[in-house]
Amino acid sequence: MKREYKITKHNSTVCGYPGRDFDWSKFCWDGKASHVDRCHVQGCKHCHTYKAPLPWVDGEADHGEYLHVPYNYEDDCTIYRVRANDTMYVEATYRGQKVKSLKVVKKDDGWYWVLEF
Repeated sequence: MKREYKITKHNSTVCGYPGRDFDWSKFCWDGKASHVDRCHVQGCKHCHTYKAPLPWVDGEADHGEYLHVPYNYEDDCTIYRVRANDTMYVEATYRGQKVKSLKVVKKDDGWYWVLEF
């Protein structure tokens, strides 16, 4: 049996910390953000613009798949690791059932954790 759960701050961690500790409006899910790295040398007119990548799924880990998602990209040019809560990991018991696999799937309305029991 498979179940899908939309990825939210309530069922995810960010860099190992609870998802609730982060402002989820700062995640760039559509790749539209960009960061301008300005050269501060007097007289230099060179700037580098970095476009945020789309979120991507990382390979199968011991616990299951996870995402890399740009966060506060305009200011910090950072990409954070978003994982399912540890209760959803492979071999964990989630809602009374043992998790056999954890995948990440992109749908029209967002990203989902897909658990197979």
